[in-house]
Amino acid sequence: MNVLYNAVVYLVWFFSTFFVVLISLVMVFNRNKLYEKKKPLDSFPLVSVIVPAYNEEHKIAETIASLKDVTYPNIEFIVVNDGSRDGTSAVVTNSIGTDPRFRFIDRKVNKGKAASLNEGISIAKGAYVACMDADSSVEPDIFHKTLPYFDRETIGAVTVSVELKNPKSILHKIIDIEYIIGLSLFLKLFSVYDCIFVTPGPFSVYRKTMLDEIGGFDITNITEDHEIAYRIHKAGYAIVNCFEAKVYTICPETFKGIYVQRRRWYSGAIHTLLQHRDVLFNNKLGVFGYFAPYNYLLVSTGLGLFYASTYLAISRTIENLWYYSYTNFNFFDHLLEFQFDILQYGRIYLIGLCAFLFTLFLMVAGLRLTGKQFASKKVGMLGFPYMFFLYQIFWSGALYAVLRRKHVRWR
Repeated sequence: MNVLYNAVVYLVWFFSTFFVVLISLVMVFNRNKLYEKKKPLDSFPLVSVIVPAYNEEHKIAETIASLKDVTYPNIEFIVVNDGSRDGTSAVVTNSIGTDPRFRFIDRKVNKGKAASLNEGISIAKGAYVACMDADSSVEPDIFHKTLPYFDRETIGAVTVSVELKNPKSILHKIIDIEYIIGLSLFLKLFSVYDCIFVTPGPFSVYRKTMLDEIGGFDITNITEDHEIAYRIHKAGYAIVNCFEAKVYTICPETFKGIYVQRRRWYSGAIHTLLQHRDVLFNNKLGVFGYFAPYNYLLVSTGLGLFYASTYLAISRTIENLWYYSYTNFNFFDHLLEFQFDILQYGRIYLIGLCAFLFTLFLMVAGLRLTGKQFASKKVGMLGFPYMFFLYQIFWSGALYAVLRRKHVRWR
């Protein structure tokens, strides 16, 4: 078991270190490309913003308020109530008031987020379609920032920086760091090599003709924003990131809610990979064809290490309890005898420390590049390196759901 465990540790260390070193080099050599200076708009094509909503009575008013503040002059908003069972319909009606830019589809039957997005796309008149979650808020000038990125006909979608809105709990502050690094900085770095693998649901902008060409969103997929990215690449379009534009979103308040959300994300990612397995090592897709399998290689080896470590920890605990039974479970004397000696710790511990330090470096460098103040993020920074353990819990739940063929809903 120790030989096999050591092999898994070395494998995970190699793949994760390679990724960290690679992404660090990409950050260094492309740090001047984070904030691109695009040519300002000289015309204002119509933009359609679609907001699907399901049981969002406590959040959607703030979303609509942010849309009302958008300064782009030629715009329409389409809100789709996906058969909500709460007061979403009344809140939307009161919030939009008499604003002529809004259209409200108040459907009584729940069909799912992707179906709601497609319903909005079918009546959208804009040359560009922005899809936005009903629990998110945008900056007033977001379209002045994002639309200039459609400077080539091959640009199919533009993503933005996704940040957490008013994180309060410790877990939320940790996830706030994750969003700043993973859903903001990394998406920009991935866009440099055309390997963005998701158009985040909180806010992304699409070329309308492209959406019509690829058939909109897949109504059978529970992570529609992830699945459509695969089809965008396969159709020959690129996904880019407008790093300077931001959308602020929320995450569930409880750990259970976060677990359910992540289980949906990750199980949907597994289904998407199986659905589009033809992208794997596909030279026609460039870096994306290799990034997708490498990403899942990291996930699978990480899970293997987590399971092996858990097994060994439980085995050693049982073994130690058996030995302590001969001393009448006298733990206190053993604690007094404890002495730290770095020489007794093998290479496995040093590899773990190395991985921990790499994570710290990536976090600090990422926050510095994004212009965040460390003082306001210190709680999240302390907890961020331990996200590895949470990821294993989330991925384990997703894998179990997929293997059991358990139906996972949008909400």
